[in-house]
Amino acid sequence: MERLTTKDRLLLVGLFLLEAIIMFCIVPKANADEISVQVELVLGLSLALMISLAILIKHNRGKCKTMLSIFIVCAATYLQISYCSLFYEWGVVICVTLPVFQLTFGFLISKFSQSITDLCTGCSNLMFSAIWANQMVGFLWFHHESSDLETVGIASACALVGVVIVFMISIIMIMKFNPKVP
Repeated sequence: MERLTTKDRLLLVGLFLLEAIIMFCIVPKANADEISVQVELVLGLSLALMISLAILIKHNRGKCKTMLSIFIVCAATYLQISYCSLFYEWGVVICVTLPVFQLTFGFLISKFSQSITDLCTGCSNLMFSAIWANQMVGFLWFHHESSDLETVGIASACALVGVVIVFMISIIMIMKFNPKVP
């Protein structure tokens, strides 16, 4: 089993912060055109899930049940985007209810993670889906309700709050993580 020192955990937190900043910058903002958002959504989510699956398969060789359970949780985090797409008319109320999803998925990730690799893979998917979900609300609101710059700013602020929430959940999970005995 892997033994994580405080230095290792802080390094993981730093890397996760860097990842959050990069993800926040690459997700299109609310005023992007419709075709590019759809293409980037499909390509981005497909790529994220394929990379996650490859990491989980490589790390969990011979432990199919472990790999499958954490991958299902990783894929389930993207339900936030569907939720936001269906109920975007609710506006900021959606952004207020998203932390319930994030806390639930964070708990499931920590429960099913057998190693720090599983945990970080799950947290990365949760982060990416939280950013996309918040930006999707802004995008749909911008294109169907209100085409002003205030919408873009509010969507970006909601996405930033989502990043902070998921980042804090991830820090807690990384700092409290104890590898499970197989």
